[in-house]
Amino acid sequence: MMNNPRQLALSILNDFGISEPQNIEIEDIAHALKIPIRHVGLNGCEGRILHNSKHSIITLNNNTDFETRKRFTIAHEIGHYLMHRKDSTNHNDDISSLSWFDDKNQHKVLKQEFEANEFASELLLPTDMFAASIQAKPFSPNLIRTISDHFRVSRTSVIHRFTEHGNHPICVFYTRNNKVHYWRKSEDFRYYIKGITKLPPPSDSVCAEFFNDNTIYSVEDSKQEIVKSTWLDVKDDFVDDVFYEFCLVHSSANLAISVIWED
Repeated sequence: MMNNPRQLALSILNDFGISEPQNIEIEDIAHALKIPIRHVGLNGCEGRILHNSKHSIITLNNNTDFETRKRFTIAHEIGHYLMHRKDSTNHNDDISSLSWFDDKNQHKVLKQEFEANEFASELLLPTDMFAASIQAKPFSPNLIRTISDHFRVSRTSVIHRFTEHGNHPICVFYTRNNKVHYWRKSEDFRYYIKGITKLPPPSDSVCAEFFNDNTIYSVEDSKQEIVKSTWLDVKDDFVDDVFYEFCLVHSSANLAISVIWED
C-alpha cells in the first residue's frame, strides 16, 4: 500500500466510487476496510486505534459533541490503519494530535500524526473540491466555517487547506499550554515571522487573550483587528499597519490555533 497520505486517500475514494465524500458516512469506509469501530466514553481522548499482527480496532469517544470532529477522528484512525499498522505504535488521539500539521518535526509519533491528518484532510475534502469551494471568495473566518459545515470537516482541517491551496496569504500558529509549538504559512505569505517558537504568544495577540484571560470571541466578532508587528518582524514604518487574527480555541486541550492575514 502506498504511503503518500494524499494519494492514498484519493485511491480509497476512487476504489469505493466516492465522488461526494460529504455525503458518505465515514464509518462505512472503515467497515468496508473491515475495521470494527466501538463507541465508548473516553477521558482526554477523541479516538484511538489498536493493532496486533492480524487485527485492528478503532475506539471512538461517544462523548464528543461535534460531528465534524468525529468524522475527522475516524478518517485519521483509518489513515493510521493504512499507513502505520505494521508499526508497533498504538495511537491515542486527542485534539492536540488531530490538530498537528507540522511536517518538519522529526519525532516519529508526530510524523505519523501529521501523515494521518494529511490522509484525513484529503479523504474528507479532496484538494480539487477545496479549490472549487474558495474560487473568487475573499478569505474570512466565515468562509472557513462555511466550508467546514458543507463538507462536514473540522475547522482546523480547512485552515490547514488554506495554507497549502488557499487563494489568500495567511499564517497559522499552533499554541498549546501558552507556548507556541509551531507555525505554518502559505507560500504567498511574504512576511517574516518573529522568533516565538517555544515562547508564549505575543502579549497583544488574540491568542494571548485566551491564555491570559480566557477570552473567546463570538462568531460575529471572530475577525479581530491587530497590528502587523504583533506576530511579524517588520520595519518601524509598518509596525502599526492593520492585520487580522482569527483564533480557533479548544479550551479542554488548552489549545489555540491562530490565523493571521491582511485584507
